[in-house]
Amino acid sequence: MRRLSALLLVLAPLAAATGCFAPPPPSQRVADIAREVNLATRFGRMDFAMGHLADGTRAHFTRRRAEWGQAVRILDLELTGLNMKDSEHATVLVDVQWTRLDESTLNVTRIEQEWRGTTEDDGWVLARERRVGGDVGLFGEKRPAPAEPEAHGDVHFASRTIR
Repeated sequence: MRRLSALLLVLAPLAAATGCFAPPPPSQRVADIAREVNLATRFGRMDFAMGHLADGTRAHFTRRRAEWGQAVRILDLELTGLNMKDSEHATVLVDVQWTRLDESTLNVTRIEQEWRGTTEDDGWVLARERRVGGDVGLFGEKRPAPAEPEAHGDVHFASRTIR
């Protein structure tokens, strides 16, 4: 019995020490907050997103998403890339699948977001974003008019009558 209690006294601090985990690396923290902010805006939770925007970007951010949920429906989004420039600066690529409510066309737009580390609790704020590829119109941009098909004359194929 003494051996068992002595063994427990020796192993208890070791078991407690293994329960401590290292904090996540900056890349994991920025990926988590970028995913949370983008999902929040997808579902109209702009209040949550506003807490993670850099000073001076709030008006631009809300203006670009003014049609979301009204004329534009966000179907899905996916974080497709993360590049850590250093421990305080990151670039995140987000692919957004969306459609206009008055159309049935699936559109895909790639957004590049620049995130900056801060000393606050969450540690990261969205400093800048821009469309880098895909379909135009996600952020209310004017979309080019569809190309008109080329006009051609009346076309008849030669035919034969079999008697």
